[in-house]
Amino acid sequence: MLLSLAENRFFRYGKTMRIAIVVTQSEQGGVQVFLSQFIRWLKAQNHEIRLYAGHDGWLMNECKKQEIPCKKLRFLKREIHPLFDVLAIAEIYYELRNFKPNAVHLNSSKVGIIASIGAKLAGVPNVTYRIGGWVFLEDLPTWKKSVYQFLEKVTARFKDRIICVHPNDKSIAESIGIKPKKEIIIVPNGIDIKDFENELWTAEKARHELGLKEGLVFGTIANFYPAKNLTQYIEACAIVVKAMPEVQCIIIGEGAERKAIEQAIQKLKLEKNVLLSGAKENADVLYKALDIFVLPSTKEGMSWALLRAMAAERPCIATDVGAAKWMLKNDAGIIVPAKEPELLAEAMIKLAQNASQRTKISHHAKEAVKNRFPLAKTLEGNTKALTS
Repeated sequence: MLLSLAENRFFRYGKTMRIAIVVTQSEQGGVQVFLSQFIRWLKAQNHEIRLYAGHDGWLMNECKKQEIPCKKLRFLKREIHPLFDVLAIAEIYYELRNFKPNAVHLNSSKVGIIASIGAKLAGVPNVTYRIGGWVFLEDLPTWKKSVYQFLEKVTARFKDRIICVHPNDKSIAESIGIKPKKEIIIVPNGIDIKDFENELWTAEKARHELGLKEGLVFGTIANFYPAKNLTQYIEACAIVVKAMPEVQCIIIGEGAERKAIEQAIQKLKLEKNVLLSGAKENADVLYKALDIFVLPSTKEGMSWALLRAMAAERPCIATDVGAAKWMLKNDAGIIVPAKEPELLAEAMIKLAQNASQRTKISHHAKEAVKNRFPLAKTLEGNTKALTS
């Protein structure tokens, strides 16, 4: 499918390029799945691609299967660390100077800062930064937010374009003075709905895989990071279980916050109702196991998990963060305030008790993906930023 789209749409650019893709983490997540698609898409146009990542993991393995050269960056770490950050700049400079790419595509806030400096020093002609969501909007200490905001503003001058995935992030950037050399553009995340539908498992098969019983299931798919707010989601689940004792709640994912989540489950005596399935490499095919998808985050850009739930025709409840309200407009889902587990629980209970509303918003959600968020436009927008 990707090869066909590339042949039909992009050979018209009439040139092949060397393109470096840089990302902090390689473990499976929304950004990494998108990059695996994007890299295949670029390869189909005969561009020479090289992936650089701070860790080994799923994305590295996917690229190796496609015979895409990959390099682990030894000094690129997720957290701020002055010594390692300086070493990472030097390492990226060295790698890019040797590879001599025509363009570099940066992903994640840390890479956007560190690698843009390295790319500038290496003389890369086109530096494009795709930001999934501004890190300074996370629930961080004030000093840390200020540092990230300052660094984004300073390093914007090293970038030719910044790609935002939804309009609000572009507005925020412009309001605080984040100005790349050329422009800030909006390229939403997207899904190929036909391919996605063909890969989805049936509800019965997906529930068997996850060990779920019959009955109503709430679920979310997320890496266990603080911004996903999963401990407060557990608090909301406790309220729901009190009203609906037979309900099941599942979280598909893994990460550093697991212990805190387990403690919340134990404290609220939810062991029979809340299941932690662990990480699933096939998570993208399991959405039909869920009757209602819940996104409880305190910070998102444009959530891939939410977008996939919409494409899977799942009724969605999301907190009002990032692009969620924009994605779920026109009755495509329900929005609640962030950090309000009582209001989240209230929305979960009401939707669980209203089958006709679930059917209605599920339909609108899938139509929104078809009409507003096709994968072809996502790939086209990112490619154009690199090749123009």
